[in-house]
Amino acid sequence: MFKTCPISVVDLNKPKIKRRTNKISANQSSRQGYSPFPMEIATLCANFFLSKSSLVVDPFAGWGQRSFACKSEELPYIGYDKSPEAIEYAKNTFQAHNTLADSLIAEFPYHDALLTCPPYGNLERYQGGGLSDCKHYDEFLILYEEILTRVADKALPDSTYCIMVGDWRKKGVYHNFSTDTENIMLKLGFTIHDKVICNQKKTANWRIMLKNAKKFLYTAKVHQYLLVFKN
Repeated sequence: MFKTCPISVVDLNKPKIKRRTNKISANQSSRQGYSPFPMEIATLCANFFLSKSSLVVDPFAGWGQRSFACKSEELPYIGYDKSPEAIEYAKNTFQAHNTLADSLIAEFPYHDALLTCPPYGNLERYQGGGLSDCKHYDEFLILYEEILTRVADKALPDSTYCIMVGDWRKKGVYHNFSTDTENIMLKLGFTIHDKVICNQKKTANWRIMLKNAKKFLYTAKVHQYLLVFKN
């Protein structure tokens, strides 16, 4: 029985457990500070897309929501993260025993599933550094591709990869991160299997985006994508 309705648009609600590393004021973007992974998407992946998987790997394990979702579905899960703070929080909040490690050098096991959400460049700064320390988007993409390549090298045939990503603007430049992720995965021998729109209108501080949106004639982004790939 599926716990989340498998439709192409999922409306996200404010998380019951919410923690940020710094306070957010009314005139700041909701992407500043700590962003919890939506449990609706974690559940959709664990209960639906990855339900038949034998091992789920996560190179950006974060704060523990994905580990919790996989554990709830009795899916073996191994998560890696560079941030001691994230490792500790995941352990204390979700009883997630993630591995403190840099995914640029960590040894990944053979697996048939991936569930992750990478950092969005340097929009958020994480303890332990890594990709969030990159000053330029091109530099970030190089390291991001290197990590995905290292993980994909251990992907078994017919693996399913679920990656949640979003696009963003910074200093007037649009970073098409979802398309860049698709292109990287295509290079690694994966094909797109499905795409889900994660509607954040209820959770994003979108009203503060409207001033610039109207001034420069672009829409305020209130969604991310769950990209599902097969090899």
